[in-house]
Amino acid sequence: MVESPAQFYRGVRCMTCTQPIPLPAILAHVDFDAEEKGPELVRSRVFSLRCRSCEKEKLYHARQIEAFEGAPRPRVSRAGRMMSAVSPHGLSRAAEA
Repeated sequence: MVESPAQFYRGVRCMTCTQPIPLPAILAHVDFDAEEKGPELVRSRVFSLRCRSCEKEKLYHARQIEAFEGAPRPRVSRAGRMMSAVSPHGLSRAAEA
């Protein structure tokens, strides 16, 4: 049996529900630990992310980035969440009750 290498991703912990939030691709490869080289890096040390679990959006600092084991939680679009609340008859669950 061949063991696959452990998978890791970079992210922050949600300040509301404490679930991991993966960094988007645009931030995942930024070296936040590099020495300050100009105003571009200073601006990029704080960023806004929305949690995939509780949907709250907060500001996070680069020092809050951690490595998480496993695969990131899949993104569910808002349209997908809205469709799951609608029955096959086109009525919301509340309207059917």
